Amino acid sequence: MKVKSIFVMLFSAGLLLAQPVFAGPDDGHRGGPHGSQLLKGLKGLDLTDAQREQIKTLMEKARTTLPSQEAMQSSHQAMQALIKAPKFDAVAARQLLESQQDKQLEAQLVRLKLQHDIRAVLTDEQKAKLDERQAKMLERRQQKAS
Repeated sequence: MKVKSIFVMLFSAGLLLAQPVFAGPDDGHRGGPHGSQLLKGLKGLDLTDAQREQIKTLMEKARTTLPSQEAMQSSHQAMQALIKAPKFDAVAARQLLESQQDKQLEAQLVRLKLQHDIRAVLTDEQKAKLDERQAKMLERRQQKAS
């Protein structure tokens, strides 16, 4: 794997892992100023109180399985130590990168399962509305990329 692609994956992992997954009762966006894209996607679907509670429970459960901020900081510090060391340790660097890739994979699996579980809570009409929104968003992204 090329060094550049490893760097891009690690940077992406940092961004993904830093995204909040839980909406708190205070401002609806606990964990960050921008809130979760997942929650934004559910707005306007006319969720029932029971659905909101189920989704909240699913999100709390998923949040407990994501790496902690301390773990991410520790990984970043280890990377900085490798960079600043008088002599580069390729074996330690490889082990650190592999560990970070494993964590990224696990975090992505948690997010995919969460999205699947949330979708199972929705009615057929809500799923259709969500699918329509996602198709429009994809279309807008593709137009911007052109």
